[in-house]
Amino acid sequence: MKNPFIPLAAKLYKKYHCMRKKTNYQKMYGELQQLYPLKDTERLYDDFQIRKLALILTILFIGTVSAVCLHLNSRTKASLAEGAQLVRNEWGAGDYKIILRAKAEEWSREMPFLVQERALTQREKQELQDNLKVRLPDIIKKDNQDLQHVTGNLDLAVSVPGYPFKLAWASDNTKRVSGRGEVNRKGIEGKGEWVTLTATVTYGQERIRLDFRALLLPETLNEEEGFFRMLENELAEREGGSGKEIFLPERLDGKEITWEEIRQDYSLLLILFSFLAMILVGKGMENDLERNCRKRNRQLLTDYPAFVSKLRLYLSAGLTVKSAFIKITEDYRSQKQQRHYLCEEMQIACYQLENGMMEEQVYQDWGKRCGEMRYRRLSFLLAVNLKQGNSRLLLLLAQEADAALEERRSMARKAGEEAGTRLLLPMTLMLVVVMFLVLLPAYMDFGSL
Repeated sequence: MKNPFIPLAAKLYKKYHCMRKKTNYQKMYGELQQLYPLKDTERLYDDFQIRKLALILTILFIGTVSAVCLHLNSRTKASLAEGAQLVRNEWGAGDYKIILRAKAEEWSREMPFLVQERALTQREKQELQDNLKVRLPDIIKKDNQDLQHVTGNLDLAVSVPGYPFKLAWASDNTKRVSGRGEVNRKGIEGKGEWVTLTATVTYGQERIRLDFRALLLPETLNEEEGFFRMLENELAEREGGSGKEIFLPERLDGKEITWEEIRQDYSLLLILFSFLAMILVGKGMENDLERNCRKRNRQLLTDYPAFVSKLRLYLSAGLTVKSAFIKITEDYRSQKQQRHYLCEEMQIACYQLENGMMEEQVYQDWGKRCGEMRYRRLSFLLAVNLKQGNSRLLLLLAQEADAALEERRSMARKAGEEAGTRLLLPMTLMLVVVMFLVLLPAYMDFGSL
């Protein structure tokens, strides 16, 4: 599928042609010339920059549209209606948490508030109780040290999946600890105050009672903290109920309160990620180009020993260097490999020879295009020995073939060593896993003794 931003990228590239003046222009131009010697390098460079710019524009468009949608969604999806009303979800739709900002004259504070789903009527409860199956939940403490040092809320609320019922909690002092685990330590003095919590868990017709004693430690509050503690208690009293709407307090302790919903807006963060992705994609395309050039160079070095041996064989059979080049090119083309860079470079050399260019200049240009030192040296040998005959050249090619073969063996040994080094980390991890599997049963048996 064609990128729809390519026409726009082409117009921008032609209008702002300054992209050619980058410091890496010559580097990218040379890499494209090496990878695609049979094509117009100037046009390839323009196409590469247009595709790169089109991909950047695509990321910018997607990121901007997503950021705008996220921003609009955060503005339109409001739960606070008419200043001091919260709309409940129907039962089964779940609770939702909202962050509110309470303003009371010169005071202001952000307060999280859990809006529970609408409570069932008695008739609805009766219809669901016959089919309800629950399992005993674990009792989880929050950030308190233990029940003898309670300084924060307790996590007592556990819901049953698929049902609106809650785990039933009872307290002998609901002003201090509510059924949801909210702790009110206002007014506690001395060493603290004990509260007994009773949990009733139902499994069909079976009920289990669990009793816990908790010691609430005293707390000292200033005027502002005391006000907002009273406001939290007021909100806690209005959380339950079967009404569709919740009316938030507009006045408390002689102070007027204005409510404001705090909405989460991540549009700016998404735009930043989009710009980061644009930079990474552009750099990634350039890295791919460099990686393809390294792959080409490795392929040229790998093909060099076989090429020199084949050239020596044809020259020994009485062919001239020009005829040997043409014959080797035909052999490579008949193999029908996916991509053969040496064949492409030799094909260009054959075209130059057919067009009447001097052989010496053709071989030198061929070595320069290949880029590797061995090809440059071979092109120099071919150019120098054109007038000296094949006898001297055959001896030099034999020496060059032996040296190239030895270098290929060295490259193979180096590649094997690198592969062994890369396997060292996985082998170490496997050793750690095996040691863990062997020592864990022994450790467990030793602990049982």
